[in-house]
Amino acid sequence: MKPFYELTRRRKVGEVLRWLCVLPAAVLGRIVAQFILGAVVQVARYGGWDNLGDSRIAYWLGVFLYYVPPELVFVIAGAMMSPRYQKTTATGLAVLAIFLSLMTHVVGQHLAGNHVGLVNYTHFVAESAGALGGAAFILFEHPYSRLVQRT
Repeated sequence: MKPFYELTRRRKVGEVLRWLCVLPAAVLGRIVAQFILGAVVQVARYGGWDNLGDSRIAYWLGVFLYYVPPELVFVIAGAMMSPRYQKTTATGLAVLAIFLSLMTHVVGQHLAGNHVGLVNYTHFVAESAGALGGAAFILFEHPYSRLVQRT
């Protein structure tokens, strides 16, 4: 890949526009994942998932479906949008996602005067696992890496 200063004007503009779209793509990917998984969970509830009662398996499956995939998609979508440095971008997005999760589930709740307990930390850990999973997917040469690398 050529250094940025050697690119033609048209390619420079395209690359800058892609960099500007990294964060919006990550956020949009997260929203789409939340929407799809929310629909899946609603269909499962109508299909009798709520009949499981206090099942720990159903609870942990719900936590996993609600918190892990959106953060995974946040990191992957943003990193795949970047024109170069996908691994660095994935790492930065994972750090951002973990920071925002910490602020939402732990620090923000403390500042609001709410009791912070196991549920808050569980949600924080689940979102962090999703972000780290997305970064790992990009860092360890995901199968689509040839599609996003530019020559």
